[in-house]
Amino acid sequence: MIAGGIGITPIAAMARRAKALGLDYEVHYSGRSRARMAFVDELAALHGERLHVYAKEEGLRCDLAALLATPREGTQVYACGPARMLDALEACCAAWPEDSLRVEHFESKLGTLDPSKEHAFEIELKDSGIVVSVPADRTVLDALRAANIDAQSDCEEGLCGSCEVRVLAGKVDHRDVVLTRSEREANGRMMTCCSRACAGERLVLEL
Repeated sequence: MIAGGIGITPIAAMARRAKALGLDYEVHYSGRSRARMAFVDELAALHGERLHVYAKEEGLRCDLAALLATPREGTQVYACGPARMLDALEACCAAWPEDSLRVEHFESKLGTLDPSKEHAFEIELKDSGIVVSVPADRTVLDALRAANIDAQSDCEEGLCGSCEVRVLAGKVDHRDVVLTRSEREANGRMMTCCSRACAGERLVLEL
């Protein structure tokens, strides 16, 4: 389990549960200083040598590349923290088995639109045959709502998966942090709050 800053909150709960279940686990916790790192004393008392603390002011740094250099069969990596740390983790776990890394994000900017770099496209709703145009400055979710189509959502940042719909045709430019690599490659689902059609594609959705 790997935590950065306030990302320790969900990781602490998971570590407590892992200990209660008698699982083999480690906790790697990074922050600016021990004085500002939440739960350090409590975690140390509960987890002992399983806890590894990296305080920047002490010159300590968690070497993610070294920690995750060798994929371990049956090992799951759970992480929560700053986006930069999570991006580095994804790169370090690229050679690990699919779904070995599970992360919790505080926010996502993957779906942020820059109209000057986007393109308009069309989506067809299979159930009704309605065709909806998605402008360069609007998301699929925005376009559906503008067309009075009932579309579910929650975070609207590509984090929760609430706006997921099935894709029947067309190549998707995935921008969420919900789907795994294999799920993206399968191209069978998309998050309407952030993902779009690839250039030149027209999407057919099960709506």
